[in-house]
Amino acid sequence: MSIHIYNLRAMHRIIKSVFLVLLMALLWPFCSYANVVVKAEAPEAVAVDEQFRIVFTVNSQSVSHVSALADVPGFEVLYGPSRSQNYSVQIINGKKSESSTTTYTYVLMAKKKGTFTMPRLTVTVGGKTYTSNAVNVRVVSNANGQSSSEPAAVRQVSSGTISNKDLFIAVTANKDEVYEQEPVLLTYRVYTRVNLTELHGNMPDLKGFMVKEVQLPQQKSFSIGTFKNENYYTTIWNQYLMFPQQTGRLQIPPIKFDGVVTLSNPDLDLLDAFFNGTAGQIRKKKTIVAPSLSIKVKPLPEKPANFSGGVGSFTIQSKVVNPRLKQNETLNFQVIISGVGNVDLIKAPKVQFPADFDVYEPKMKNTTQLDGTTMNGRLVIDYPAVPKNKGHYTIPPVVLTYFDTGTRSYKTLQTQPIEIDVLKGEKNVYADKQRELLAKSDIRYIHTGDVTLHRQGHVFWNTYVYWLLYLLGLLLPGCVLYLLTHRQSLQSNWQGRGSNVRKASRRLKKARQLATHGKLDAFYEEILSTLYGFVAERLGLPVSELNKDNLIEQMKSRGVEEQLCQDFIHLLDECEFIRYAGGTDMEKKKDDIYRQGLEMISLLDCTIKKK
Repeated sequence: MSIHIYNLRAMHRIIKSVFLVLLMALLWPFCSYANVVVKAEAPEAVAVDEQFRIVFTVNSQSVSHVSALADVPGFEVLYGPSRSQNYSVQIINGKKSESSTTTYTYVLMAKKKGTFTMPRLTVTVGGKTYTSNAVNVRVVSNANGQSSSEPAAVRQVSSGTISNKDLFIAVTANKDEVYEQEPVLLTYRVYTRVNLTELHGNMPDLKGFMVKEVQLPQQKSFSIGTFKNENYYTTIWNQYLMFPQQTGRLQIPPIKFDGVVTLSNPDLDLLDAFFNGTAGQIRKKKTIVAPSLSIKVKPLPEKPANFSGGVGSFTIQSKVVNPRLKQNETLNFQVIISGVGNVDLIKAPKVQFPADFDVYEPKMKNTTQLDGTTMNGRLVIDYPAVPKNKGHYTIPPVVLTYFDTGTRSYKTLQTQPIEIDVLKGEKNVYADKQRELLAKSDIRYIHTGDVTLHRQGHVFWNTYVYWLLYLLGLLLPGCVLYLLTHRQSLQSNWQGRGSNVRKASRRLKKARQLATHGKLDAFYEEILSTLYGFVAERLGLPVSELNKDNLIEQMKSRGVEEQLCQDFIHLLDECEFIRYAGGTDMEKKKDDIYRQGLEMISLLDCTIKKK
């Protein structure tokens, strides 16, 4: 009877296994082709007679049919399609993931101006048809054209006509709100309509960030791009990968670049050009100020107790470098952490070695590499340990807890436990001697011999009254000194309020003298410095910590009304604009700016409350 029941159970398992295999075979095609995507990529803008590539990528290698781009209006198909395939396998913590792609590349040449929508590519995968996304390409005039939409550099700008619209630098960040330690890519991009031959600028002083500079080619290559619907020659000049080390609104200050532009000179004498080799051109210096930028840095959520400090996306593995080990030989246990993020700042995880092991300080070695907008890193940690006895031991899993920027949550990874067989080796006489000495030094013997005893008497120096008077004698001078200091600080606060106004008034008079002598740039700089310095002293904050973002918040907290705060910020913006824009406004508005500065200091002096 029992054999019959056993046979029925075995038959039931076989039927169940066959059913699952057939079901997976039926569902496999749908699982394989359910997420097929065809992506098209092409440059945003090209010039007439310029060659460029359009690339179609399919996330599958099972393409049975693909349409062809034979006739593209406005373009000439020079080559294609060029077909390539890529297949990759990743195994992370025992989980296997596969990816495969097929790429079709065409080379085209633009024949006429305008904005064109490129044809879509149609592919067949698993019996189903998929279509690529639509991409637009704008074609502008080439270097020989005279269209008003082309960059002004092509039209041979004459000397003395360089404006802030002809040459400027835009500052962008790929994220304006991040978590602490989350990387931000800062980009300085040059836009020009003139023949820019030299450009020099210092790296920004990025306080509150750990910074890695992205290595870009020294020889810059300009391409046609747009800014506010206008065409320019553009290139990326500098890039920095920043890791914020503190929370709040962090400021990226403006940077000054010194450039040299080559311009045509129609007034140059032909004989002078022939003998001096100037070729009808002149070199002119141009100063460019890249604007400031602010990044909002949010604090990480409540950190777990075993948080490693890592922010990004990581993997962890462990291994024994020398698995065949004898007692009293050094075991090299290695933990490897790799991934994308701040590998430099990860703390070494704790490893719980068996009690029979002598453990020493771990050694850490990291390597990092910038890859586009991310930083890939690898941290190798060596844990030296010496087993004292032979036997079979288990090193438990090593745990890594980090903040995953993709899921915005904490993740915990752990390695597999490692089994170690320690063979019998030579006895470590030195180590045994050290342990013996340590054991002996841990015992303290009872003192033997004569002991002198003293009878306790009623003496004043060892009574409670003595110690109370002793403490009062120590504390009394300190209390008197504190009261005197506090009294002086109260008086200085009331006197400081008037001195701040007098100091600001003297600086404004100095600014007016600068304007009288024609030093208008120094006049506006002195006005700005006076306003910032006055508010900083009244708020009790360093000038370096004030910016337009937190200035309103600090002033409101001290009782300043919203409208007065906005008027103060407007006055600062107007001074900065007139200073950088230059022109006739510097002379026209100097008296009005001086009057507004006096009124603003008087109003703020009466409004800002004492903290």
